[in-house]
Amino acid sequence: MSNTPQHDEIMAGEPVRQSRKAIPPLDGNAAKSTGKVNESSNNKKSLFKVLQSVTIIIALILSFYSFTIIESLDDSTGEDGADANEILIRTEGREADHICLDGGADIFIGSDANNNGILEEDEVTSTTRLCHGKAGLSGPQGANGIAGSNGVDSLVNISIIEFGDALCPVGGIQIASGQDVNANGQLDEAEVVDTEPICNGAMGLQGSIGNDGDNGHSALIERHNPPPHLCSNGIVINFGIDNGNGGGIADDGIMHGDEVAESLKVCSHPLHYGPISDFSIGATNGISNQCAEFAWSASNSMVVTTGSDGIAGCELWISDGTSGSMQRLADINPGSSDSKPGLHIGLNSVNYQGEELWIFDADNGANGRELWVTNLTGPGTSQLTGYSGDGILADSVAVPWMEGLIFTDSNHEFMWTNGVDLFNLFDAPFFTLDQQQILDSIQTQITSHASTTFAVDTTGLWFSAIVDNYGFEMHRLNNTGVFTSWDLNSFEDSMPNAILPMGDSAIVVADDGINGRQLAQLDGDGGHNWLTNMVLQSNGNPPTEVGDNLGLNLLGSSVIFDAKISSVDPTVWSYNLASGTLTELSSLMVAPGERVGAVTADGRVWFDCITATTAEELCVSDGTTTGTKVIHEFQPGLTSAEIRDLAVADGHLLVIANGQQNGVDTGHSIWSFDTNTLQAELVYDPWIGVGNNSDAGIYGDLYSDGQLILFAADDGISGHELHLWNAIALSDEWLIW
Repeated sequence: MSNTPQHDEIMAGEPVRQSRKAIPPLDGNAAKSTGKVNESSNNKKSLFKVLQSVTIIIALILSFYSFTIIESLDDSTGEDGADANEILIRTEGREADHICLDGGADIFIGSDANNNGILEEDEVTSTTRLCHGKAGLSGPQGANGIAGSNGVDSLVNISIIEFGDALCPVGGIQIASGQDVNANGQLDEAEVVDTEPICNGAMGLQGSIGNDGDNGHSALIERHNPPPHLCSNGIVINFGIDNGNGGGIADDGIMHGDEVAESLKVCSHPLHYGPISDFSIGATNGISNQCAEFAWSASNSMVVTTGSDGIAGCELWISDGTSGSMQRLADINPGSSDSKPGLHIGLNSVNYQGEELWIFDADNGANGRELWVTNLTGPGTSQLTGYSGDGILADSVAVPWMEGLIFTDSNHEFMWTNGVDLFNLFDAPFFTLDQQQILDSIQTQITSHASTTFAVDTTGLWFSAIVDNYGFEMHRLNNTGVFTSWDLNSFEDSMPNAILPMGDSAIVVADDGINGRQLAQLDGDGGHNWLTNMVLQSNGNPPTEVGDNLGLNLLGSSVIFDAKISSVDPTVWSYNLASGTLTELSSLMVAPGERVGAVTADGRVWFDCITATTAEELCVSDGTTTGTKVIHEFQPGLTSAEIRDLAVADGHLLVIANGQQNGVDTGHSIWSFDTNTLQAELVYDPWIGVGNNSDAGIYGDLYSDGQLILFAADDGISGHELHLWNAIALSDEWLIW
């Protein structure tokens, strides 16, 4: 930086900068005083007084001389001078600059030489610059003012104006308002400031008589006996209107299901629950590891189950849900051998021309494991398929679709049946001939169905399979016969394993060949978009376990799933479809859903998980980190609850767990967990007593139709048998006297 002095331009009106004089010290101690200094000061004061006197005398002489001159002037008038030009002033605002740091204004002064009333640039004779001063410092904050007195409440009273009032002939209301001056909470008469009547409108003229309306439908009342599996002594009274709602016929005198408006249900005792089978009399198990399929037929009010009586082997049985009503439907594999109904694809119901049919796999000992069908009668039970050897394999899968059942067979083909007819899926009767011809060419390209995953929605069927041009990839067949494939891995098979249908699109878990197993979104036109890019933190390798236990669960715009990104165990993750955000919801909860998977209820995902402080317990996620946690400990501390199954029935979350009540282990029993109060209640212990364990849920899955549940348990007397319990026992739907 140069040290050369800077010369500022001096404009008219600006004070000229002067060099500052040194200011002497205020204390007088900077230099010592002497006597010589004091003497010099006195001499200067005397000289000053003499100069003052001389100046006054000179001023008087000059005044007298001026007066003499003025008096000597004559009274003659001079010539008129020319008119002077008007003086104009113009101001202009000035932005902040190096001269005026805070801005200011320029004032221009001059003579209006051309008499146009405007001060032009060549007429300016003087310029003055005025700068804004800098803002001063804020003054100290004033003290708080005195608190004001409490206000007075305003009140309103509404009173009825009776019919016949002089002001309102047909009645109305009167609104009175005011302030509660005496603070008694009431608007007293003296406090009323304003009243406003609102009158009813006058009655109109009576209209003409309308036409007769249509005859109404008859009211119907029907009395029924309650279902025996619920109540052996009671009544059910249905009230309805014979209006033909739903599948009913109007005015036929019959109350169809959709015509029921209200029901009164009364039972003389608590609703039934408990064991409903004793296949093998005594403590021998009637249900075992490979003989544990059961379901409920709502249309027939009947249990459909497998069981072994120790004589005919594992066969198909039916029951009305009460103890002692169990009877063998058919001995498919005659003698003591097992047919093991539903071993690979379970028990599946379809509706054919109004009749409920059940489709399952079984082995009759002669034709291998084939598809069978029953209408829940002995004569109506028969073999449906016939292959040279087993037509149904252990890796076969089945799913209801288009009023029938789709299944995979031993020939690596996709088949469809309605329980009566059997078709190759692509030749199914709900497709036109043109569609069938197009699909037949695709069928020849499907070479394997091993590890196939099915998922259906209202728009179509999603599945994974090997197709020649794509390898093991994702495919979709919609309800109108349009077939679409996605090539998710251009290097090798993507092996999709979890599918979340979303109409014309879907979320899947697959391998892209580079980043391992990740989430991908499939578009309806065959395009796709990879959503995640997770890596194994321990070694940087791509993850190999995603969605294996929890699967894919949609909560709002978030997909909840499990993923293994370390060498330990999978944890809970969330991917937000709206924001594209991937979040590990909890690193402390490991192995989510490893034992029982996940169910969705009350806008949350419920599953089993393990933590270092709780062992295995009931866990939950609402899609947030704070809402993903252990929600209940059936066994306090480091003892595991060993949860075996979850189900939702009649608005309750039902859990098979080894819990503790009043400090005593209950063994594996049925618990009801309230998702609002977050409280658990032991609702059914099949084998009561200290040290007893029914081992509920060790065989077969917990079955729920929304109201009742079926499960296998040991009551200590009959071995492992089928038990029934009704979730409606937790509600007030029934009157018990």
